[in-house]
Amino acid sequence: MLKALDTEAICILLAEAQRLRLSLGASESWMRAHLAGDGVHYLVPDPASYYWPGNSNGRGGRIEWWQCRLLLRMRDGTQVSSLVAVLPETFAALPSVLPRREQLRLFRQARATKRDGYLWGRDHLAECGPQTCGYEPRAAEAPSPDEYSAGPETTD
Repeated sequence: MLKALDTEAICILLAEAQRLRLSLGASESWMRAHLAGDGVHYLVPDPASYYWPGNSNGRGGRIEWWQCRLLLRMRDGTQVSSLVAVLPETFAALPSVLPRREQLRLFRQARATKRDGYLWGRDHLAECGPQTCGYEPRAAEAPSPDEYSAGPETTD
């Protein structure tokens, strides 16, 4: 089930993943500065085949978190995909108001979006700063494929 979320809800999910050290997705502070403030973003479980709910993760036979795909609207209007780890109970608590047909369309769009958060962040790094986006990048926070990865690197 695909969920439509505002920027604040996305940032809360990213903060939870960071706090739990689930290691998927960008940092909450980076995303807060770079997501469209009034944007609608989409979240859907999209785990790797070996980590689908119901398969054992080696810790008591249960999956502790779900790999979810994000379809995000960035502050410059670009739509990108990314990943975030979400606890099943957190996902279940999120409201779902989209018709099934719209969910399927957006899920296909999220999977087909070749521009991911890593590539967008890499391209944005040269102009990133307090005057442009309100974020002060540090050398240690330069985009890394592991932090923003939504699959293999591709170019538009």
